Amino acid sequence: MKTRLLVLGIPLLLVIAIVAFFSLPWILIFIGIQSQPNPPRPEITYGEFPFRLEYEIKGERKVIQDTLICEFDGFGADEGRGKYRKWKQRLASGNVSGDFVILEKLNELEKIGFYPGSADYYMNDSEWYKENNSSFPNAWLVKNEKGDVSGEDYLEEDQLFEKYHIKLISWEPSPPIKNSFIENKK
Repeated sequence: MKTRLLVLGIPLLLVIAIVAFFSLPWILIFIGIQSQPNPPRPEITYGEFPFRLEYEIKGERKVIQDTLICEFDGFGADEGRGKYRKWKQRLASGNVSGDFVILEKLNELEKIGFYPGSADYYMNDSEWYKENNSSFPNAWLVKNEKGDVSGEDYLEEDQLFEKYHIKLISWEPSPPIKNSFIENKK
């Protein structure tokens, strides 16, 4: 009986020790992040930002005039930033896949998309982006409706023209708003 307990018990203890060794740091990080207070709430939680994008595709000039709508979406948390304010963005026209303005549909799954910049920038909530982080004069190969892209999907200006005959000519975004943030009351 003791031998059977040793044969089963020692490997089980070893497995538990290995799992605890690798998962404990992540559990402690998660608990630490969740115990942080939320950052201050934005005073302005909604904004509309008209823009104009002019481009040429196969020799034909096109213009997209639309409005980027940005809204406060609560708080998020991750290991890199701790707790942070989340923003969602969409276009008034609906001509969007994820966060990308669609310039050209290549097939059912792939489209050429332009990134107009982050909601954080437009809502003046960015320590990351002090200036507009749009992809101009470059674009992205967007692979589905969610707007999934990878580093290989980034199309620099010359690649965009050589492969797809698209040239971004001008980008006129609205400036970000002046926003303030209200401390949370306990």
